[in-house]
Amino acid sequence: YSWLRSLMGRYQDFWSVTQEALAYTLNTLGRAPDAAFLSEMADAYNRLLPYPDAAQCLKDLAPLKLAILSNGAPGMLHRLVANAGITELLDEVISVDSKAVFKPHPRAYEMVEEALGVKPEHVLF
Repeated sequence: YSWLRSLMGRYQDFWSVTQEALAYTLNTLGRAPDAAFLSEMADAYNRLLPYPDAAQCLKDLAPLKLAILSNGAPGMLHRLVANAGITELLDEVISVDSKAVFKPHPRAYEMVEEALGVKPEHVLF
């Protein structure tokens, strides 16, 4: 859904797109999507846990500038990072929301340079 929306120039935040995708999937399975179920399923994104070695890996990468560039909506990303306990390990959490375009559109990647002041040739994903 995010890919198609970028191609069509019809941006909606990732939270909305996720709920649309869940509703579509339920419909194809013959189950009518109700608001409570969709909210519960979409909220599972807020509780995703990192791999056990993720925090140590981020610590080991310091003093490099570390950031997340995500298609996720800002509120969603804030909840994820806080839940994962890695807020203090990141310099930035960047949502494509302010550019209203999803990755892999080039405008999304421009945000890294804008937020961190790092040229593209010095960025690793």
